[in-house]
Amino acid sequence: MAEQHKPGEKVQTSGIYKVVTESDGGTGFEVTRVEGEHFPPTRSGKGAHYELVHGATHSHKHSELGSRDK
Repeated sequence: MAEQHKPGEKVQTSGIYKVVTESDGGTGFEVTRVEGEHFPPTRSGKGAHYELVHGATHSHKHSELGSRDK
């Protein structure tokens, strides 16, 4: 089972997250989230959570793409 993140928690890993609610039967939908932001509330309320589908590295943190400003 994927690690679950609740609305209001701070995003630790940027990437694509599946939004899972009790009412969707587990089908969910996907959204992007950025490290340091917070997971937003959902309209479905109780039991809703986020699961990381694909993590991503910010370009400024990548050794091949980082800023050359020193």
